[in-house]
Amino acid sequence: MSDVEASPGHGEVVAFDQIERKAKAVGGLLRQALPADDQARADLREVTAALAALDVQLAEWVALHRLIHELLAALAPFRALLASVGGSALGATECQALLQGWRPCQRCIDGLAAFAEEVTCIGRPLRRDGRELAGERWAVDVLAVQEMIEDALKEEDLDPGNLFELAEELDSACHRHLAVADRGLGAAADRLRRLNTSLLGGLE
Repeated sequence: MSDVEASPGHGEVVAFDQIERKAKAVGGLLRQALPADDQARADLREVTAALAALDVQLAEWVALHRLIHELLAALAPFRALLASVGGSALGATECQALLQGWRPCQRCIDGLAAFAEEVTCIGRPLRRDGRELAGERWAVDVLAVQEMIEDALKEEDLDPGNLFELAEELDSACHRHLAVADRGLGAAADRLRRLNTSLLGGLE
């Protein structure tokens, strides 16, 4: 089934592939209408490049937003498990349960790290040299707390109180950077809207 989009301002549903064909035709007409050495052609290339960059930026902010939400969802049962054991001494069964409870969080953080290493438009890619981290705070802060939690989980005399505090720190970092993703997403969407309006406003 073809993807569909709502036609702006009309509420009609049209096939996206049909609009895509029309866009290619219009692009061909523009290239024919503008001389190869014309400044307008260079300006058009610059504007379309900016539109493409904003599109990637939007996609990256959306992906970051989703990854942080997934981490928060995985973290909630781990925090609940830590709250349930309280400050009591832990036996082998409880320690194993905590390790298993952490694994979904670990997978989510691994996914966030892989994404952070490949970003192109919403910040510096993540770089790791041993335990040294460089990149955006939304990646560095989360990975730094991950290291502390995993170190704590490996201790022979596991301290659930310390683990709970670290889990709370991770939760706080996630919410803090979720707000960053929200702001970035809103700003990119606004720039894309303004640029589209400037480019196409005269055609209405």
